Amino acid sequence: MKVRKFILPLLAAALLFLPSCKKNEVEEETTIDTIEEEVTTESPDHGKPAYTHPLTGLACETDLSGVRPISIMINNIKASLPQEGVAQADILYECLAEGGITRLMGIITDYSDLTQIGSVRSARDYYIDYANGYDCIFFHAGGSDYAYNTMASRGTDHVDGVQGPSYLYTGTGTFIRDPERLKTYSSEHTLMLQNGAGIQAAIDYYDYRTQVREANAVPMQFAPWGETIALEQPASEVSVAMSTIQKVKYTYDANAGVYLRFQYDGMPHIDSTTGEQLAFANILLLSAECGGITGDEKGRIWMETTGSSNGWYITGGTCAPITWKKENCDSVMRFYYTDGSEVAFNRGKTMINIVPSYNMDTITFQ
Repeated sequence: MKVRKFILPLLAAALLFLPSCKKNEVEEETTIDTIEEEVTTESPDHGKPAYTHPLTGLACETDLSGVRPISIMINNIKASLPQEGVAQADILYECLAEGGITRLMGIITDYSDLTQIGSVRSARDYYIDYANGYDCIFFHAGGSDYAYNTMASRGTDHVDGVQGPSYLYTGTGTFIRDPERLKTYSSEHTLMLQNGAGIQAAIDYYDYRTQVREANAVPMQFAPWGETIALEQPASEVSVAMSTIQKVKYTYDANAGVYLRFQYDGMPHIDSTTGEQLAFANILLLSAECGGITGDEKGRIWMETTGSSNGWYITGGTCAPITWKKENCDSVMRFYYTDGSEVAFNRGKTMINIVPSYNMDTITFQ
């Protein structure tokens, strides 16, 4: 596996990114190869802004390094589409829920100016493990018994749009049943987080901590400012079957330097707020063991979230095999190339697909 680094002009770099807890002890055998680098003598910090975003690595106007992010459970069943405001997420997770459907979870650091997001949906316990890696305040609308038990046992800071106090609906407008969606959607697809002010009001109501824990303050490693990572294997188009009903594809737009997301066998994944297709600088396809919970009448699943397994990192029209590691439910998930060096991501938004291990062989690259 070769990693090549190139210095980009500052303008080109800016344009590049425009608009649970069961131990898995199995680790993949890897071959150690030499990393080759091409780096100019120009300082990698040349033109670096005063502040960079902790989850995207992009320039930002204020210091967000100590801000505790939020996570939001987002409906992704086909009958609920399109979503609103989902493109505002800095990092977006997709995991299986029961019945072959998937659910999304958006991670967001700067929520002050967010517009309406949703529809918001119920929690599953393994999503809490992924959110805890960023020390998130967890926003959701109901949840499985396993999720509620997990939140209760850990003392998870969460905001519930179903079993929360009436203050969340009447005093702040944190959650709202969207009147337009109520005209055409089933009610379970209509609950929305209204805006950033409503999110902040809920956090203030519960007096939740807003400073991120030191151990979770740096969840992403990025390439030095002004450099971009290109990997050895080509990957202009990537597809994976999350289940028999949810097949996902990412197509690289070389002009914008991002991957456009498609789902449900080729349907562009659109944020209805902007009308634009979801786009990401980085794609992670991560293998995880999972299966049905014995005796669960609703067919819910368990998923291993800690330990180590294999995956793929896709960026810039290229890809490389990687290993992910997560020591415990609260720790940051880290990513490593086959030679043991840690992945430094290209700057921009990241999409993370948690792929059932039995579906890893459905991943194809073009």
